[in-house]
Amino acid sequence: MFWKFDLNTTSHVDKLLDKEDVTLEELMDEDDVLQECKAQNRRLLDFLCQQPCMEQLVTLITHEPPLDMDEKVRFK
Repeated sequence: MFWKFDLNTTSHVDKLLDKEDVTLEELMDEDDVLQECKAQNRRLLDFLCQQPCMEQLVTLITHEPPLDMDEKVRFK
């Protein structure tokens, strides 16, 4: 009976990376993105290391978010 179960689960991050137009924001909204980085998810790391993503990440950590932004998103 063990073989009847599908144990090959795909993470939400991998499902997002399957999309052609996935954005950094979509990936950052996933709860398990940090876990996937720690697990060295190659597809995720390749995506995050792309020049546009790196620039956007640096901007996100070096600039204050707008004051009128929703507080939940602002301090996420």
